[in-house]
Amino acid sequence: MKAVVLEAFGTQPAVRDVPAPSPGPGELLVRVQTSSFNPMDGGIVSGMMKDVVEHRFPVTLGRDFAGIVEAVGGDVEGVSVGDEVFGFIPGMHPIIHDGAWAELIVVGQTEFAHKPASTDMASAGAVGLAAATAVAGIDALELSSGETVLIVGATGGVGSFAVQLADAAGAIVIAPARPEDEEYLRRLGVGELVPRNGDVAAAVLARHASGVDAVLDLVSFTPGSYDGALKAGGRVASSLRAAGEGSGRTNVAGLPSCETLRRLADLLKDGTLTVHVQKSYQLQEALQGMRDLGATHKHGKLGLFLQ
Repeated sequence: MKAVVLEAFGTQPAVRDVPAPSPGPGELLVRVQTSSFNPMDGGIVSGMMKDVVEHRFPVTLGRDFAGIVEAVGGDVEGVSVGDEVFGFIPGMHPIIHDGAWAELIVVGQTEFAHKPASTDMASAGAVGLAAATAVAGIDALELSSGETVLIVGATGGVGSFAVQLADAAGAIVIAPARPEDEEYLRRLGVGELVPRNGDVAAAVLARHASGVDAVLDLVSFTPGSYDGALKAGGRVASSLRAAGEGSGRTNVAGLPSCETLRRLADLLKDGTLTVHVQKSYQLQEALQGMRDLGATHKHGKLGLFLQ
């Protein structure tokens, strides 16, 4: 079967023929139809985590997947061959080795959920990691109806899902944006836009003198980057460990679990979450998709077709 693999640090990922896996107890074999691009894979290729977690080469890239169950291992209940499923593979598993950019993958019971019939494969393959991260961030902020939340990075994959979740909670969503982002962000549920370039905190304070109730920072690596927009006692969540320390400050990550993935399935089914795939690539174009992920201004996700 074909997969997108990284053979060693300092090399470029490529499509290779690799042995097909077999499911063991508690596992499924899934024929992957679609996936998407996440910054984590660029980090793996660049060696960003080589001193943090063990890598076993060749590393198969890709986190998200949607596909059809090909075989079911022992001790797995509630799923059958032919079922359509979606989910994601964690980056550290507990080592970096397995990935979703392969024609066939093995996943554990906590890494998938049944795909809603109303969600197409292309959309389902773009949900996993980004939407789970958004759920973790919005849950951490514990937003109430009428509260204000600044979501920095609202146009990207995680941000696009986070805006919808915050809007569903009844919060007033504020987002830094370019002029060309307005229609997209308004459609997601952003209530107020401030210029992305310039002093974002000052622009927020010009409208909300006491500051906002919460900040979801999806772009900064340095704590306190948007504290100037936050009211006293406000909450901060970050997906890049930039929340800082103290009460109301939470660093979050998207981790697969039965509960989270079933929750995402329900949110897709009832229309709380919609998926915007800005552009899709074929398997042989995976390297170009990775380049574009870091080089283009995105509205939502970039998708990948494997079949």
